[in-house]
Amino acid sequence: MSNSNTNLQTQTSSVPQNDTASLCLTSNIQEKTQLSRSRCMQSLKEIKSLFKFLSETLQDYGTMPIFKRTFSQDLDLLEQHLTKDILSRTDCTTTLTNLRTKFENAFNSEFEERMRKYTRYNAQSFNDAMICTIDSIRKYMLEIILHQQRTLHLLKQKTLMQTQEDHSHQTQAVNSDSLKVDLVVKQNSCSEKEDSNSETASNKSAKECSLNSEPL
Repeated sequence: MSNSNTNLQTQTSSVPQNDTASLCLTSNIQEKTQLSRSRCMQSLKEIKSLFKFLSETLQDYGTMPIFKRTFSQDLDLLEQHLTKDILSRTDCTTTLTNLRTKFENAFNSEFEERMRKYTRYNAQSFNDAMICTIDSIRKYMLEIILHQQRTLHLLKQKTLMQTQEDHSHQTQAVNSDSLKVDLVVKQNSCSEKEDSNSETASNKSAKECSLNSEPL
């Protein structure tokens, strides 16, 4: 009994500590997730700014109208993916890839030359800035997904621990009930034994009295 009580006390005392550690770790991961989200949305804002600059600088010549329409659609779609509570790696990666491919194709085929001829801006620097910003979104997006996966793992662990704790309490209750039943059985057995001994003694005394009362 003493060993059983000691083990139970150890398990019970460890539960609050485990819950506290789990809550602290989950809170820390959530803070990191929010930071990654903030940086990701900031990078998205920078892409929009670069896109606006490119559109206004080169105006609607050549392939610019088609590029503006399709690139803008992908930007809106990317923002929708990035603002969801749970990010989809496939959706975000696919949209980012489309954005980068469309920009690189348009830039290499037309925009770079036009920027060099008709503007005072360095075309290569603009290209590097756009690609770097797209890569930044990819980096922060992956961080968010990783943090979300860790949070989900912690929640599953917490659920498992809670299930084990509930099972431990149920086992304790069953064992306690069994001890109570055993105690009652033992008490009844002792009472029956005492009654039997009392009855035997009484019968023996009555028999002795009967023998003593018989005529000689």
